[in-house]
Amino acid sequence: MKIVVTWSNGMKSEVEVEVPAGATPLRTNFNAKRPDTALRQREDSRWECLSVKSGGGLLGYCLPDQMVKLMASGHPVEGLSWAELRADQSLSAALAYAPENNELTWQGGYLRRRENREKFHFHGHSTEQEAINCYQQFLQDFGEKEPV
Repeated sequence: MKIVVTWSNGMKSEVEVEVPAGATPLRTNFNAKRPDTALRQREDSRWECLSVKSGGGLLGYCLPDQMVKLMASGHPVEGLSWAELRADQSLSAALAYAPENNELTWQGGYLRRRENREKFHFHGHSTEQEAINCYQQFLQDFGEKEPV
């Protein structure tokens, strides 16, 4: 397998590496931050799996730090209803940048989040597979497709 490294100065290096029989490359480590993917390992070594769909909106039961901070300030885990969202001028203005968010889709997601509120968490998972299973359960519960 050929690995091509593109350096910050635009130069490229190519390296040929042998792939062991039956093996599939999973990840590389160049001591740099990995690209943002749904699955990630936290600094405390626990795993979480979440993503953001086009136009905004979190996908996953694992909550990011920003959401935990919002919850600590009294924000409900299920988010705001459409009426609460429209009542907040700054949030309402932000909706203008996500035209696919309308009352019907927003309220549907809000109701599903309320029904599943006990599944949202911020503790992470001990293994990658647990985090993946958690993410897949969210996608199934919410009828979402994984973003590409």
